[in-house]
Amino acid sequence: MKILIVEDDELIAQTLENVLREHDYIVDRATEGQLGWEFVETYDYDLIVLDIVLPKLNGIEFCQRLRSAGNQTPVMLLTAQNSNNKKVVGLDAGADDYVVKPFEITELLARIRVLLRRKNSLLSPILQWGKLKLNSSTHVVTYNEKNLNLTPKEYRLLELFLHNGDRVLTRENILDRLWDVEEAPSENTICAHIKVLRRKLKQAGANCDPIETVYGVGYRLKPVAKLEEKKNEPKSKKLLRQQTTKALTAVWHKFEGINSDRLEILERANLAWQENTLEGNLLQQAQRTAHKLAGGLGIFGFAEGSNLAREIEQLLKIQATSEPVKAKQFNELLTDLKNSIQPNPNLKSPSAKGNRPVIIAVDRHPKLVKKIIAQMTAAELCFELVTTPVKLKQALAKPNLEAVVWQFSLTKLTEPSLKNLARVINDLPSPVILFTDRNDFQNLQKTIALGNNLLLQHSSLSDRAVTAIVKAIARLRNQTGKILAVDDDPEVLTAISSLLDPWQIDVTTLSNPLDFWQIITELKPDLLLLDVAMPNYTGIELCQLARNDPRWRELPILFFTVHNDLNTIHQALTVGANDFINKTSASSELIPKIFNHLNRSQLLRAI
Repeated sequence: MKILIVEDDELIAQTLENVLREHDYIVDRATEGQLGWEFVETYDYDLIVLDIVLPKLNGIEFCQRLRSAGNQTPVMLLTAQNSNNKKVVGLDAGADDYVVKPFEITELLARIRVLLRRKNSLLSPILQWGKLKLNSSTHVVTYNEKNLNLTPKEYRLLELFLHNGDRVLTRENILDRLWDVEEAPSENTICAHIKVLRRKLKQAGANCDPIETVYGVGYRLKPVAKLEEKKNEPKSKKLLRQQTTKALTAVWHKFEGINSDRLEILERANLAWQENTLEGNLLQQAQRTAHKLAGGLGIFGFAEGSNLAREIEQLLKIQATSEPVKAKQFNELLTDLKNSIQPNPNLKSPSAKGNRPVIIAVDRHPKLVKKIIAQMTAAELCFELVTTPVKLKQALAKPNLEAVVWQFSLTKLTEPSLKNLARVINDLPSPVILFTDRNDFQNLQKTIALGNNLLLQHSSLSDRAVTAIVKAIARLRNQTGKILAVDDDPEVLTAISSLLDPWQIDVTTLSNPLDFWQIITELKPDLLLLDVAMPNYTGIELCQLARNDPRWRELPILFFTVHNDLNTIHQALTVGANDFINKTSASSELIPKIFNHLNRSQLLRAI
């Protein structure tokens, strides 16, 4: 908790500051009212301890101005023993409590605790995020019931994250909340504390780092669903993850020489920076190298290495050879990057054949269900009829199914069943064709809740349309989609090809964007996969050009990039991208999303 003391008596102010620091509070101190007000305008505080008699801006005026500005930070007044009238005026001005000078330290601390508890009265003393638990009453932190031994600053940092959930905290936010004005540490101090905090969480058994770096912005806690994902993932996802890891491991070994060369370039840049001579071609080469490592390492499952390479890239962009601190930070990041690259060559993998049945969901239309089943039987499709979400989930786990027909009533779906069904649907790399004539607001909300994989159709379709859909599903058995992947990094392109080859997808790779128009015209791909940052043409520009050509307006376009900042995502979606995949999530997202968009595109054309 951060407290501001506004007191012009040096002895009282210094005593208060020392006592509060001993009790692990962060303390700023101002000797007159105007300076205290400037602090309040600049920083956030959990409590203000305010003397009434102050130079420039007295405590009563300070309190009135604070409340007029809509600031509800608790205020404790310090008053003289004979100033009863000012106590009343102060409380009327918006103060929450007062202590009479001279005061007992124990009483003051007790009153501070009361005010802070009152401020957080709606919050439980137990803060929890997945298996991570912090008890603010006892200052005990555990992960999966195992105690974490944290320093006071690490404890406050973790408490700040837990209080803010998945809200992104900038480095400036963290500095303001956890350090006082006189300390004024650098942003590197925050990186160092977060690094130690991550290490202690890992030592306590955290398989997934709960603190996420949002590049160019700050840090936040990862959503709990992501933390629990591996534990609860279905068998199909586990098989897919193992299959992906094996393919990537093989490519990693193939490109070990290239990655060694890239690290060597950064080593030369590091040496030059330490000697204050990093500039020109070497600086530009180091920037490009760090960018390629950030993308490549992310694909190969080295999330920490990718994050470190991104930090190195950003540091090189703001490179200032005259700052020894920056040179030292670069050296430390490079050392951590080299230590983070530890591939496991012994991973085993199951067969590459995957299960991706199409779901045909029919809302209260028995005749249409019979029609679809008759058509599927005639086409010799392997399908199953289900009537409940549980049976749907069981059917989807079976091998070799090409379709599942689900007969149900949207109106009768309860909210828990709806959420469970949405999870089932979104776990699959396949779209869902939903037949319904119900378009009232309540049922429309339920439809939207099922996710983005829906192809919505009217229940009153003709025999010809049903036949077309069934034939499209039949073609999916043998059809291999054609993908054009554009990226200037050959290592990334090889990784994409290796990942998709076992899934019978025809991948054409392109490392020079200047050849884009010739290749896309000749290939006529079913899906386009683009990097963002490339020479000559960026992925954003290629996407915009493609969308302006009538031939490619309906072509699924996915961005596959290490750039995950909101501005880049917004640009990609604005120019017409269908989806956005981060290279650090390649092992879990790339194949399912590609299949989803391929199947959706093929079914849409048939419908």
